[in-house]
Amino acid sequence: MFEYDMKESMEKLVEIKNAEAVVVLEMLRYFYTGEVEFWRNHMGTKLYKLADRYLVDKLKVFCVRTLIQHLHKNNALEMFCFGGEWKIPDLKKSAGQVLLT
Repeated sequence: MFEYDMKESMEKLVEIKNAEAVVVLEMLRYFYTGEVEFWRNHMGTKLYKLADRYLVDKLKVFCVRTLIQHLHKNNALEMFCFGGEWKIPDLKKSAGQVLLT
């Protein structure tokens, strides 16, 4: 974005719309530290959506891996649906396995 003659490059500013501030802050935390705090209000799914919007593939992989690690009976159905909707086969498969146990 900053490498091309785009508005953001010229103004040195990126405006992120339609995202909760806390989710944007977690994306920035990931950029600087490689870590994310997932335990707050569906942070993993919201962060995955934001990473998808801005084509941050490494963050998407991180989100999926962490969502799978945090799978349990109480969130398996939600993660199964999320994996299906966002075409994340590993998450959908893992959530399905939890649902069947």
